[in-house]
Amino acid sequence: MTTGLSFASVFADDIGGLSDFYRRVFGFDEVVELHSEHFRGLRVGGTVLGFSAHTAYDMLNLVAPEPGSDGVSSFLTFEMADDDEVDTATAAAIAAGATCVKTPARTYYGAWQSVFLDPEGNAFRINHLTLELP
Repeated sequence: MTTGLSFASVFADDIGGLSDFYRRVFGFDEVVELHSEHFRGLRVGGTVLGFSAHTAYDMLNLVAPEPGSDGVSSFLTFEMADDDEVDTATAAAIAAGATCVKTPARTYYGAWQSVFLDPEGNAFRINHLTLELP
């Protein structure tokens, strides 16, 4: 069996604004066929980066988090071709309104990486992994 990642989705208060943020930072194209009042999607290679409105909790039979809860429960990692692209995307993320919580630096496993919170507080990393994964 071969398994791929078809969608990586986050819940958002403003699905249009948040999808536009990631589009501006990385230049992703919108998947217009999926555009609705409940969802926006951006093409990232063979994966769709999705932004679901809170109405999707009921549609998916999921329980929404308690109001006022905080903390990061997931994050996305965007892989770049080299360290310079990490630096360029880092500047673009800051210019688009991200909060940088870790400036570009070498990780213990050799990646050049920066870490952010997007305008709605979702965590994401911009990364260049220099070692080959199996």
